[in-house]
Amino acid sequence: MQYVKHLIFIFLLIVTLGADDTPESLVESPNISPYPLRVGEMLTYNISVKKISAIQRTDWIVKEELMNGETVYHIQSKMKTRALFRFYKFNRQEETYLTPKTLSPVRFRSQSQKGKHSTTVTIDFRGETAEYEKISRPKPKSPETREAKVLEIPVGTQNELSALYFLRSKQLAVGKTYFFPMITEGEVKKITITVEDRERVKNKKVGTVETLVLQTSTGGRYWFTDDERRLIVKAETQKEGSTAQMTLTNIEFTN
Repeated sequence: MQYVKHLIFIFLLIVTLGADDTPESLVESPNISPYPLRVGEMLTYNISVKKISAIQRTDWIVKEELMNGETVYHIQSKMKTRALFRFYKFNRQEETYLTPKTLSPVRFRSQSQKGKHSTTVTIDFRGETAEYEKISRPKPKSPETREAKVLEIPVGTQNELSALYFLRSKQLAVGKTYFFPMITEGEVKKITITVEDRERVKNKKVGTVETLVLQTSTGGRYWFTDDERRLIVKAETQKEGSTAQMTLTNIEFTN
């Protein structure tokens, strides 16, 4: 169970990442061209520990719509434990509305259940501030705990789901470290990534591809395809002698 809990924590895919002495602002860095995000793109991942499939994750750019007068991408993500790990129930559903022109989120909502504990987080981004609300319930019949506050945010602040698409859309150079602001655990944090190297990776769905390897201070590594798609094809982390791995298993387009 400890391995499963660790796996879930790591592969929410947003962690505090490592920095060097001279990180560059990723918000101010140029975007890649052509634009890598496509409406209808659905990516499915298998997350495993000790070579046993534990969790399935699906990320989906559902549609383009208007929100507060802006064109946004409605993006959804779902994670759930597989049959062998149903002794520890975990489900997480997230959605964000991302402005493709500025790569800034407008809204974020997350609903998760770990065992009997349920949590809902909502963030509304409003210029220089963000309205944050968290509702927790330790058991189905327990009274809920509510936390609400207004956060001051820098330009380009991301949430835990929009950050993945933000990273996919930015130019990244080997050997450099970048930072960007993100709201996680109810706080605005400075997130940093180091582009460690280029590496060829073999994947059953996309074949052998050139990737950019992003190294994190927690020991995690992420492989983005070094092409116009900028897909995350692989990720891994180690703890207590065990390696947790995430692998891209399917790509489809619903539009």
